[in-house]
Amino acid sequence: MDIKIRLNENENEAQAFDGEKKIGFCQYEDRDGDYVITHTVVAREYGGQGLAAKLVDTVVEKAREEGKKIFPVCSYAVKKFDESEEYKDVDAR
Repeated sequence: MDIKIRLNENENEAQAFDGEKKIGFCQYEDRDGDYVITHTVVAREYGGQGLAAKLVDTVVEKAREEGKKIFPVCSYAVKKFDESEEYKDVDAR
């Protein structure tokens, strides 16, 4: 399995692909100069591999590069932000 994570700025998503098949995404919106993570989804058969975390981390990296903060809204992102100190610098809550 060769899974790649890509940032698709046209669709406002970090996306996970297995070959050409899109198997997951983390959607974000630009709202008032910051990002809002609205959805994080990984296909059930790819669960448990840490893909959702990698997708969130890809959006977090983009926010850091651009000096933006993030409002986690989707339940997965909220949980990640609540459980880890590593997101403190971009947490806009």
